[in-house]
Amino acid sequence: MQNLTPEEQATISRYLADRRSRADIFLHSAIYFVPSLLFGLYGMWKWDIGAMALAYVVLVGLVVYLILQQARTSLIWRSVIRKLVKASGMPSGMSAKPISSPSE
Repeated sequence: MQNLTPEEQATISRYLADRRSRADIFLHSAIYFVPSLLFGLYGMWKWDIGAMALAYVVLVGLVVYLILQQARTSLIWRSVIRKLVKASGMPSGMSAKPISSPSE
C-alpha cells in the first residue's frame, strides 16, 4: 500500500470501514431524492407546472451529480487496481478468468 496516493488509501479505508446494510444506504440516500419527489407529487396534485419543473430539474441535477461522483470514484479504483496488479507482477493486459458462482 505504500505506492498508493493518500486519496487512494483513504478511498480503500472508507470502503472497508463501511458496514451499512442496503436499507441504511437507501435511507441515507432518500434524504436527497424524497423531498424533490414529494414536491413533484404536490405539483401534480395542485397542477402547478412550476413545482413539477423545479422537482424535475432538482432530480436531474442529483442524477448528474451522482454520475460525476461515480466517474471520479471509478478513476480512483482503476488507479488502485492498476498499481496492485503491477505490484503483484501479473501482466496488466492479461484477461482474468471469471469467478464462477457457488451455484454452478
